[in-house]
Amino acid sequence: MLKVSGVILAGGQSERMGGQDKGLIEYQGAPMVTQVAKGFEGACQLLVNANRNSEEYENLGFEVFPDHKLADIGDNAGPLLGILSGLQTAKEDWVLFSPCDTPNLPANYLSKMSQIASDQLSMANVVNDGTRRQNLHLLLHKSHRENLHMYLLSGRRKTYEWLDGIRALEVDFSDDAQAFKNINGPEDL
Repeated sequence: MLKVSGVILAGGQSERMGGQDKGLIEYQGAPMVTQVAKGFEGACQLLVNANRNSEEYENLGFEVFPDHKLADIGDNAGPLLGILSGLQTAKEDWVLFSPCDTPNLPANYLSKMSQIASDQLSMANVVNDGTRRQNLHLLLHKSHRENLHMYLLSGRRKTYEWLDGIRALEVDFSDDAQAFKNINGPEDL
């Protein structure tokens, strides 16, 4: 199996959740980020990308890093800046990503994504839940850092467009589609 670092993306503004940090919202008796972490079992390293509340995440036992400040990109680069920062921070060559608001990840998330990468010799994998591609559920090789940096430098910010450009391989999780459902607003809780 590949050696994989995991990154939980918790750097957003959570506007639909009234500005609350979604990773820290209680879900089934625990902060959502701790539920998401269960899908990373087997990772050599687990990090949280957070631009606020770092201390709270650290108190939960996570290693935390913010979006890297890149003057040539600016502050509004969205989740792609978190992904680039994760590729720059993680110690392993392979990095598995998930947003902090998908607390029901399947137990085989890491193993299936890395097995497909190995079997298909794919350097970029993205989840397809049977209905649509889940663009922030990714396994990426660090070799994509420069390409992503250049994409952001061009002023573009669309995750799906960048993934199309690097020909990310879609991994079929249609047998567990509900596992990737986002908790976006209070009504989803």
